[in-house]
Amino acid sequence: MEALLHENIVMRGPKLKEYAKGRQAFVQTYVQFMAQSHILEYSESNHAMDKWGDVASATYDWTMTYEQKGQTKVDKGQDMFVFHRTHTGWVAVLRLILF
Repeated sequence: MEALLHENIVMRGPKLKEYAKGRQAFVQTYVQFMAQSHILEYSESNHAMDKWGDVASATYDWTMTYEQKGQTKVDKGQDMFVFHRTHTGWVAVLRLILF
């Protein structure tokens, strides 16, 4: 995953709150979630992509059912990833999560 992330990637959530800044912090959000969660079901829909030269975005809706601390939870939201093309390929520079 790290090779697909810009070293200064930013993850933002609702109200544009910063969840993580930098590649290592970004990856750690996934590590921490998976360490305390068991995903029961995950689905995506409404995929869309746009490109402007060396910048692109990908958006999609998602639904996830998971167990955490003995409770089953269901989250739904939308994600947007923004990518920048470098000399080695496309890397993500921003993930925006909307619940």
